[in-house]
Amino acid sequence: MKFRLPIFLTGFMGAGKSTVGRRLAERIGCEFADTDACIEEQAGKSIPRIFAEDGEAAFRQMETAVLRALPAKKNIIYATGGGIVTSDINRSLLAEAGTVVYLRADWATLASRLADASGRPLLASAEGRAAARDLFESRIPSYETADLVVDTDNRSVEDIVELILAALKGGSP
Repeated sequence: MKFRLPIFLTGFMGAGKSTVGRRLAERIGCEFADTDACIEEQAGKSIPRIFAEDGEAAFRQMETAVLRALPAKKNIIYATGGGIVTSDINRSLLAEAGTVVYLRADWATLASRLADASGRPLLASAEGRAAARDLFESRIPSYETADLVVDTDNRSVEDIVELILAALKGGSP
């Protein structure tokens, strides 16, 4: 597969975007950034606070603004927010800017990784977990529009990084 930097890692919460992104950046020898952290820095408040005070629609507008304002850096890996791909505009901006990699995991894997719901209020109750699963399932078609899909179930961070590197060098994931 032909790829270009930057690389944008997508997937649901718990997919490993930040962890894999940091390790992939180390291996490639480039920078790492998280689009949610960029939003928090620009807004001057946390993502949960943005959702509580401004609502999801405002947050989604901030995501698009951050994508539009990304510096012209090429030598960087971005971990993206789990819902960034729900917008047609965002999917287009990501595709135009670089290579999109979907870190795919099944629900059982994600639920296991998210068992410690601290910092994730949505997952603190049975109703919240059911809503999260529905949200995950509704996003799958958007995630799968990525340039590269990498299955992460039962794989270590190192294995996932190796799969991505192999695919980017022309192998198959």
